[in-house]
Amino acid sequence: MDFLYQRFLKLRPTQQLIQTIENYLRHNQPKPLLATINNLKSAASLLSITLYRYFKRHLIYLLNDNINKQDIVLELSSFLSFDQLLIFDNQHSYLKECSRLIQSQHPCLVLLNNSDLSVKLPVWQDWQKFRFELVIGMSLSINQISQWLTNSNYLRVDLVKDVYEYSIRGNIIDIFPEHLSNPIRVELDGEKIYSLRSFDVLNQRSIEHLKQVEIFACSPSTNNQVPLISYFPKDSLIVCQTLHPDLNNQIVVTDQCINKPEALAVIDFKLLAPTSYFGNLNLLKSEINKTDFDYFLIISSDDQYQKLTEILGIKPIFIRGFLQQGFLKPDEKIVVLTEKEIYSKLPIRPLKRKFKGQIIDDLLSLHKGDFVVHIDYGIGIFEDVVTLKVDDHLKDFLLIKYAQSQKLYVPLENIGLIERYIGEDTHPPSLSIIGSRRWILTKLKVARQIEAYAQELITLYARRQLAKKENYFNDSEWQAQFETDFEYAETPDQLRAWLDVKKDLESPKPMDRLISGDAGFGKTEIALRAAFKVASNFKQVAILVPTTILAYQHYQTFCRRFARFPFRIEMLSRFVTPSNKAKIISDLRNGQIDIIIGTQALLNSKIKFKDLGLLIIDEEHKFGVKQKEQIKKLKANLDVLTITATPIPRTLYRTLIGIADISLINTPPAGRQDIITTVINWNDDYIRERIDYELNRGGQVLFIHNRIQTIQQTKQKLHRLKHDWRIALAHSKMSERLLAKIYLEFLAKKYDILVSTAIIESGIDMPNVNTIIIDRAELFGLADLHQLRGRVGRSNQQAYCIFIVPKEKTPESEFCCQSRSKATYQTRLDTILAYAQLGLSFRLAMRDLEMRGVGNILGTQQHGNIALIGFNLYQQMLNNAIAQLKGEEIDAEPILSLDTTAYIPPEYISDSFLRVAIYKRLLSIKNKQELNELIAEIQDRFGQYPKVLKNLFTIAEIRLMAKQLKISKVVLKHNQITIYHANQTVSAHGDLNTLHKTLTAYLAQSYR
Repeated sequence: MDFLYQRFLKLRPTQQLIQTIENYLRHNQPKPLLATINNLKSAASLLSITLYRYFKRHLIYLLNDNINKQDIVLELSSFLSFDQLLIFDNQHSYLKECSRLIQSQHPCLVLLNNSDLSVKLPVWQDWQKFRFELVIGMSLSINQISQWLTNSNYLRVDLVKDVYEYSIRGNIIDIFPEHLSNPIRVELDGEKIYSLRSFDVLNQRSIEHLKQVEIFACSPSTNNQVPLISYFPKDSLIVCQTLHPDLNNQIVVTDQCINKPEALAVIDFKLLAPTSYFGNLNLLKSEINKTDFDYFLIISSDDQYQKLTEILGIKPIFIRGFLQQGFLKPDEKIVVLTEKEIYSKLPIRPLKRKFKGQIIDDLLSLHKGDFVVHIDYGIGIFEDVVTLKVDDHLKDFLLIKYAQSQKLYVPLENIGLIERYIGEDTHPPSLSIIGSRRWILTKLKVARQIEAYAQELITLYARRQLAKKENYFNDSEWQAQFETDFEYAETPDQLRAWLDVKKDLESPKPMDRLISGDAGFGKTEIALRAAFKVASNFKQVAILVPTTILAYQHYQTFCRRFARFPFRIEMLSRFVTPSNKAKIISDLRNGQIDIIIGTQALLNSKIKFKDLGLLIIDEEHKFGVKQKEQIKKLKANLDVLTITATPIPRTLYRTLIGIADISLINTPPAGRQDIITTVINWNDDYIRERIDYELNRGGQVLFIHNRIQTIQQTKQKLHRLKHDWRIALAHSKMSERLLAKIYLEFLAKKYDILVSTAIIESGIDMPNVNTIIIDRAELFGLADLHQLRGRVGRSNQQAYCIFIVPKEKTPESEFCCQSRSKATYQTRLDTILAYAQLGLSFRLAMRDLEMRGVGNILGTQQHGNIALIGFNLYQQMLNNAIAQLKGEEIDAEPILSLDTTAYIPPEYISDSFLRVAIYKRLLSIKNKQELNELIAEIQDRFGQYPKVLKNLFTIAEIRLMAKQLKISKVVLKHNQITIYHANQTVSAHGDLNTLHKTLTAYLAQSYR
């Protein structure tokens, strides 16, 4: 930055401006002065930074309200440190930033909108009511902090997951202030702060120790208020975009806020927009080398620096940072280029955002009413955790309700015998009867069928392991150049996925890999690179997609990315005329086409390949059963790459049991934000407000109505909300050419709103659409809802998804409830809201597997078996059957009956469902290291654990050792220990510690 700052500082207009400002400040002239920057916003940011650094005084950069402040934040934060910059980006940041301003030891550059000037804040003297400072060693009582948080509109919860929440557990207080990326944990020793640390919402573990933290009230209000601007020193400079109608595109420099400034002096920087190179780096290199201009290249990442220096050399000056656009000043021989000019696209830069994920305890906990499976007693309903006294010992039990009002109390040490029932919401399972032979017979019946099925899987797996194909060469120079052309920085997950695919392609074993990741996470780039590698090895590539529009979009993407290389790419779909189609089929058979992209037309028996090497399947779940059978035949000895946001249960299960491999892309691209998702009943005012908001910020809206019979009425309904909205219509009964025309015109922004059926669902990229409204959301499946929501949020703009559901039953919703389950559609909506954050599509797919069942993996007979006993038990039995066929030993779950006091006291963890999650984790660990880590986590989250909990940790270790020693059952009753091992029984006398020592000795002996 220093190089660019010094160069910008030396520009004649900059020097003239600085001299004029100095005179102005020296004589305290009443009028502002204007510097014309020709609409080049990045130069305005650069000017603000230059003036701030030169004058070393507070500088306020004032933006019009229609400017995207986040873009300017990215520019300024690229070149200034955190302590130099104050960002007033929302109502909650005013107190925090003013506090920093008042306490700052040096001048700051402050970013404000015009509307921020009207904000009023409490006077500094009243701030103790709205600001609380926590410092290690300070005196603090639980009541004091609890009262302040409640008065400041924080919500008390059992577990902190979101901003403005707090929880109290013994001497530990968790607080999530809005201005911090992570919540904080305050640990007290008596009435003094012993420890302050930040922690991760997802795993609730501490991240970093802190010395002090400021927290601020949620919505401060007081009668004694002053304007925000009064907090700034009076000698502050203000750089603003003038509101004067005759002075558009100009920057005002003044020391006071004036709505209609008059020019003291106008200084025109005469900056021009630079050339766009559209990725032609050789042309850029040629221009750099043949001129004596100073070239400054603003680069967003180390990857880009590595790519560009290899090609452009060291003559241009590379600067790590971000600007929205570059500029050119020919008379002073300076060119500033950004990735927008180099590649014709702006890089997506990381934004500060909070990742509100599904925490691990939520995934493991049981809730009242959940169906559960006990391996010995069958299917019941979880009721609660109860503490009972047995032989003078307090213990926690899981209360399970069975048929005929039977109850089963499962001791916590045997929680490993209990699993949540995963089947289908459409057909709730029948409850078992304790003591009945029905459950035993059911397991035997399923076990016999599983054994045959396991043999089939083993055969399939072995065939895959033994199959051979021609492996591909290592990467060529072309491959490296092709990957360099990717204009964005790869995420770590994306790179790992590509390395997995590359390793598969270079292996002699046929690839069968699933790439799963949210929409827009970079799955297509993996497919592009795989296709390039295979085509470079003189093999053909087929890309199979579910819709004509998606085929067209992929065709455009592939043509653009492959433009510099001698490969022929064609498309087969209804967009192609019959004569061209015949020519393509002929050329494909003769090997004259390298890459073919098509819909199910590719599965036609007339289609023949000369040497097909790779099949890429995009969104497999959109194909029918018949097409899937054709795909299965096509991919006998091929490399196969499946890409999807939400894998269907069958595909997912194939990866879980090892028939296929999987690579997950969970990391969002830099700059992506979670999609704000809401569920509403139809509300004219709300819908009008949300659509207007999107259109006013330059975006477009996608409105999904999946009934062709009533879609025209829906369009008219929207027109009645506002007559000047430009609305287009799209549905499957339109001709393909008309659909393509509407789609392309919508992309060209000729329409504001596209009312469409779900034909637009799969893979379509509409970067300007950041609000999607889905009418009658209850009629869609979970994967469909997730796919539709994935149509928005593909840029650094905040995206919104609105599900509309009916208030009352309608014939359609009644049918939906009859054919599925009355709770099913609400379950789907609840699930999609729970998994609304980025990067959780795989977990969403797992939940879909729970809700729908695995389905027909290899045959329909498996579907019924899973429904009978639940997916978890089915998978456990199948894995055991496979292990037996492979000659592997099976680690059975030991039964523990221990007469000792061991439970989690409610005063230590008050939420009974959270206690279940902790029990489940504690008694499902796989080794001693995991146990130690979990003990440390429990102490970190809940404070020093009581002595009664130590027995629980000992039981967890006893379970581990019993499993390792293949012990089937351990009993401790009235200080009498009985260990059932293989065909022998071992007895001893003593308590829990004696049992622990006995097993430790046995384990040590077994290792000798």
